[in-house]
Amino acid sequence: MELRQLHYFLAVAEELNFSQAARRLNMAQPPLTRQIRQLEQELGIQLFNRNSRRVELTEVGNVFVEEARRILEQVEQSIEITQRASRGEVGRLAIAFEGSSAYDIIPASLKIYRERFPDVELVVLGMTTEQQIEALRQNQIQVGFVVPPLQAQSKVKVRSLVNEAFILGQRSSGCGWYDQVIALCRRAGFSPRVVQEVNEMQVLLGLVAAGLGVAILSASAKQFQRSGIVYRELQPASPEVALAIMWQRNNQSSVLQAFLSVVREIAA
Repeated sequence: MELRQLHYFLAVAEELNFSQAARRLNMAQPPLTRQIRQLEQELGIQLFNRNSRRVELTEVGNVFVEEARRILEQVEQSIEITQRASRGEVGRLAIAFEGSSAYDIIPASLKIYRERFPDVELVVLGMTTEQQIEALRQNQIQVGFVVPPLQAQSKVKVRSLVNEAFILGQRSSGCGWYDQVIALCRRAGFSPRVVQEVNEMQVLLGLVAAGLGVAILSASAKQFQRSGIVYRELQPASPEVALAIMWQRNNQSSVLQAFLSVVREIAA
């Protein structure tokens, strides 16, 4: 049984006239008649009662009308879903981010992506860089955001912080921010006195608000406003912190490619 035979059958069932059904299908009547007979032979049932004056559906034919319509609707839905999947409009996308990178471009990208592709199941996970690399290898995530280790030179003068206690993100988090802060202070001529290492931004800010120390953060952290926290820009400006995005090179998923396009758009 072929799908075109179902279309032929429904045309005859709705017109109850082979000539009219043939005109509707833009075909000659004899081939249409042969196709219906072939369908009846394949099914082993009689779908129509026909004589020189009239054509009518058999009882079984009436049942098959609903089944044929259901089958064709399912086929159309399957085609539509497949086409949408090829455009990255449906599917699942797992995204990971390292704690200190969860600002600016990431929420903006997620917001726009969600608006454009509302039917994609979006999973967002917090992971260290090492965890993201392993998750990519295991196909547990499709894309990850990390802060890579930085090598940029800077003339930032932070000598005024020489006697301050520092609160830093944990070095084990895998991003380059910890090392960057240490390097920044050493270039200013001192080693920072680190009193706390934390793995959560809100914990870090809570300790600063409690007066336990100072923290050097990216400018985007200013969105976290809370009592007891004062943000001041370092002068001259400190080196910019790069944000890297990683994915498996051989992953050609349409859902992934659509998300990467959004990120590139935001970054531009």
